[in-house]
Amino acid sequence: MFLIHPPHFLPPKGHRARSLALAILFVAPVAFGLLALALGQDANWDLRNYHFYNAYAFLNNRYAQDLLPSQTPYFYNPLMDVPFFTLATHASARVAGFALGLVQGLNFVLLFLIAHAVLIVPNPRHKIIVCAALAALGMLGGGGIAQIGTTFGDNVTSLGALLSAALIVRHLERLSLDIAPRAFGLALAFGIPAGMMMGLKLPAVIYAVGLCGGLLFTGGGWRRGVMLSFAFGLGVLSGCAVTLGHWATFLQSHFGSPLFPYFNDLFHSPLAPPVSARDTQFAPHSWSDLLLMPFLFAHSPYRVGEIEWRDWRLPILYVLLPVALILRMFFGRNRAAPDAVAAPYAARYLLVSFSLAYGVWLTLFSIYRYAVTLEMIAPLLIVFAVGMLPLKLSTRALVTAFILAVISASIQPGNWHRREAWLDRFVEARIPDLGDTSHLMILMAGMEPYSHLIPEFPPEVSFTRIQSNFSSPEQDKGINRLLHERIDAHRAAGGRFMMLIPLWQHQVADDALAFFGLKLASQKCLNVTDRLFDDKQVSLCPIVSKE
Repeated sequence: MFLIHPPHFLPPKGHRARSLALAILFVAPVAFGLLALALGQDANWDLRNYHFYNAYAFLNNRYAQDLLPSQTPYFYNPLMDVPFFTLATHASARVAGFALGLVQGLNFVLLFLIAHAVLIVPNPRHKIIVCAALAALGMLGGGGIAQIGTTFGDNVTSLGALLSAALIVRHLERLSLDIAPRAFGLALAFGIPAGMMMGLKLPAVIYAVGLCGGLLFTGGGWRRGVMLSFAFGLGVLSGCAVTLGHWATFLQSHFGSPLFPYFNDLFHSPLAPPVSARDTQFAPHSWSDLLLMPFLFAHSPYRVGEIEWRDWRLPILYVLLPVALILRMFFGRNRAAPDAVAAPYAARYLLVSFSLAYGVWLTLFSIYRYAVTLEMIAPLLIVFAVGMLPLKLSTRALVTAFILAVISASIQPGNWHRREAWLDRFVEARIPDLGDTSHLMILMAGMEPYSHLIPEFPPEVSFTRIQSNFSSPEQDKGINRLLHERIDAHRAAGGRFMMLIPLWQHQVADDALAFFGLKLASQKCLNVTDRLFDDKQVSLCPIVSKE
């Protein structure tokens, strides 16, 4: 059942089509690096809030010096941001942006390899063109383009999910038919890439769960499916331990929970309330939301995110797949038919896995950024769904071409805020003369993101955020005790305070400082110019004790 169309990532060695495939796979990541440059320099909210600062803090042991400058994400695993930060601080902004786009362009390579391993196209050159077109369309979605060259990381963690999926479909026969110990070892190994990326960014769990659950339907019997799924799950946990273990240990030792502040209803850290703390802003709140979500965000992208974008691929797939399954149930198809478009068990695995991933995404997050891997793989899944329709091969090809053309015409990429003109360095700021900084603590308040400015200050200056989207001083949270202790100790030692706050939030700063017996001084504030964020001014004001 598996040997009718043996899966291969590339045409056979020596075949002229193989050179064409290799050329495409070499050029594509470079093209996405160039696309990142053309789209403009990333200046998104999360970059300014934590992606830049967290890597700086990790590399310079700032966690003993600063507290909460990047708000809730202060507690996120910084490991994924370290390579970009290192490059961005040692090379020009354009070099860093190109490199980030190039790495994200590796998704094209994996999408191509998956398609080539699964699709059935007799002519090798035609197959390469089809696979490249599906990979390109997968990369150039409304959400995907918005993230090219940005630091969100959803199109970096996607590499782990797609690599695990590629390895499984390439070796599906061995997983289903090989002796149990070998199959178990393979499944475990294939789970490691997805697990490593999950450790870097926990929302990638949706793909780890989907790929794990899909192994229950590989065609080798239910006992084999359970065994493979269990082994893959162990691989996921192993990969997660590699990338998250060090950080979970740090959080446990310093904040009383390995996933602080999340799932504190289970871990009971005294520094946060005993609640899950999971972001449910966009989660469905009714059965109609659950059933109609693809149509809801097709109508209003703000239902699943903070920016405008358009892309119809997921709503189309959401309708097409159940229709194809129902028609197949009534009319049937010979899975070994000569006009099949894909290897049946591999296609079934991918359809089941990413359908499960969608279900987990829907119930846990419903944040579209986290669904970018689904957006990438959707064109290939649409080909599988159309392939199940009881139509002639030529008719199915026309239907597929029409649907993909409609999707292409529907795409309106989002924009998470980019600079049109690139800076020389990725983050630049004009810092005024601060005088003696040997005993200076700068406090931060408000909800605006500006921790990316911290690496521009002298390294001996410490930063403490007294108000954030994690905690406000009037709340009865254990973390506020740490804030009071740190500020009181600095004051007792005769240290100097200043406040870093956007110009329009001085009243917010006054209110927050009052809880610590401090206030803004009457002296004129200094200005910090944030070159990354359109040369906006951030106030740097002296602070005195409140009488």
